[in-house]
Amino acid sequence: VQYGGNKLERTFTRYVDLPMDEKMLTEAGWTKHNSVCDPHLGFVWTKDSSGATKGDPLKLYTTAAGQLAGVGVIMIGYYGKPALPEPQQKWATAEPLVGPTPGEALAHIDVAFRSGDIVCSGKTSEESVGDTLIVNPAGGQSARTLPVTEQGIIEDGWRRGSCFDGMGWHYFLDTAVGKGQLSKQASNLFPVVTMYDDEGSINAIFFASTNNQVSIPFLKSNDWEPVGLSDSQMCKNTCDSDCTFKGMDGSWSTLHIYFKDHTSVTCKADLECGLTFPFRGNCCDKKGVEETEQPFEEIVEMVEELAAAAEEPAPTAEQLVVRQTATGDFHV
Repeated sequence: VQYGGNKLERTFTRYVDLPMDEKMLTEAGWTKHNSVCDPHLGFVWTKDSSGATKGDPLKLYTTAAGQLAGVGVIMIGYYGKPALPEPQQKWATAEPLVGPTPGEALAHIDVAFRSGDIVCSGKTSEESVGDTLIVNPAGGQSARTLPVTEQGIIEDGWRRGSCFDGMGWHYFLDTAVGKGQLSKQASNLFPVVTMYDDEGSINAIFFASTNNQVSIPFLKSNDWEPVGLSDSQMCKNTCDSDCTFKGMDGSWSTLHIYFKDHTSVTCKADLECGLTFPFRGNCCDKKGVEETEQPFEEIVEMVEELAAAAEEPAPTAEQLVVRQTATGDFHV
């Protein structure tokens, strides 16, 4: 499924345009590092000629024909913390195409926008950005394809979050529980968060780091969002009143990549928004319950297990009334 527009932007509130092809990268002074096309990511470019750095952590990838092929970032661990929580380390690139060398305190997270022959064949594609999203594309069983439609991400077990103007609806993956739920443990959060517009198409992603990657808030943010986020601020990306990310020691850092002009995406006017100025954000469906279309058999099975544990007779399927709140929780 084709996605993206005629712009690629980074960093919430800064909205810096990124080069979209080999010609633009060259004109912007980026450095191309590999001479042989990698079948998963193509050719890697960095702003600093030495490779990805703390100050310039982004990597962009192009196909043999010079089109965008992906994006990557390095995450750095500080004060003895790993760059990624242990459950998420499998998604890091083991052998990146450019330095620095990865280790426990430094991880490369790469996302491919294309796959197959188009990467190295020299042929061009009609998609300006891409048609897929693959985290750690060379990782074999540790690669993960992210659905580029909202329906696909729901079916893949991601948790719907809140809507922000410029971004759309956030979706989070808890790698421990899945099934549209969050375990409330920071270490279980997949390091890439997806966002979808009202048409259900991918609009943006952000890289989520459990280490604060900002050197000086607002003044030297190293391409990341201008300031680190507290637990409660990170929770503004959700609609869960009981949101928390246990195990966090310090601030989150996030780095948004927008696949089209951010001004083209807004949240619907009938949503309740926790933030209204200078932008609308933390927007959620109005409180209340609504009928759910979630798999009914799973809910019946859950109720039967709870009844057995309480040594009480389970109700029949015909006796159950199941609704789902706007935050995704079930009322039975």
